[in-house]
Amino acid sequence: MFNFTSDEGVEIFNRRLKDTRLIQISWILPTVSILLATFIHYFSGNYRDIPFFISETDHPGMEDHIFSIGLFLSALIQIVVAVRLYILFKPIASPKLHLVALLCGLVTSTHLAVLAFVTMEQNLEIHIYTAMVVFHGGFAWAFATHFSLPKSNSKGRRIRIYSLLIAFTSLMVMSLSIRDGIKTGEEELGIHSSEIQLEYLQPWVNYAAPAEYLLFFGLIGCLASFRGDIKEHASKGQDSPIER
Repeated sequence: MFNFTSDEGVEIFNRRLKDTRLIQISWILPTVSILLATFIHYFSGNYRDIPFFISETDHPGMEDHIFSIGLFLSALIQIVVAVRLYILFKPIASPKLHLVALLCGLVTSTHLAVLAFVTMEQNLEIHIYTAMVVFHGGFAWAFATHFSLPKSNSKGRRIRIYSLLIAFTSLMVMSLSIRDGIKTGEEELGIHSSEIQLEYLQPWVNYAAPAEYLLFFGLIGCLASFRGDIKEHASKGQDSPIER
């Protein structure tokens, strides 16, 4: 039914999916889903304020279905990608760091599947928790995979370095902005952080929301970059389970 160790890619229900095509799907699907949900959320007038967080597009309506279905399917694809990258590069990668990368990929993907259906309005605490795991875990996955592989001159490696820098900077801006906003809210309003509304936090959201989108695209760039590593590794003709 499922074969992740095939020489020609992944075999699912007797159908073969090449590794390069798998990588393309893994970044195109979430990108299209998020952009489409964002545009619909904006042009339908359902937005709370501008700018808004990605998760705010998970709003009742058409954008809700696109967001949830798109991210859930993306999570399933990324589980396959995490396993496949581990198998492909295991012969040449740093063993311990490569295993850490696999675990980060699996944790990130499973939490993304949960995030797809837990809206901010339904359960804010669970939503924030899963979102933080997805963003921090996604960065850790790309970071660990990058440094577990031997240095090369592949285009993918160069793209990933820039994508990691964008993702890290955006993650810091987003996290610090929201932290400062929540801290100020707790002091001024005298309430628990979970009770602070986004309307109050909007001055900090003005920085955090764009940073979140940049973080998303940085992580998408990391995913897309692995196509270059796969092609370079295949061109070397190594005796490893990789598409030829």
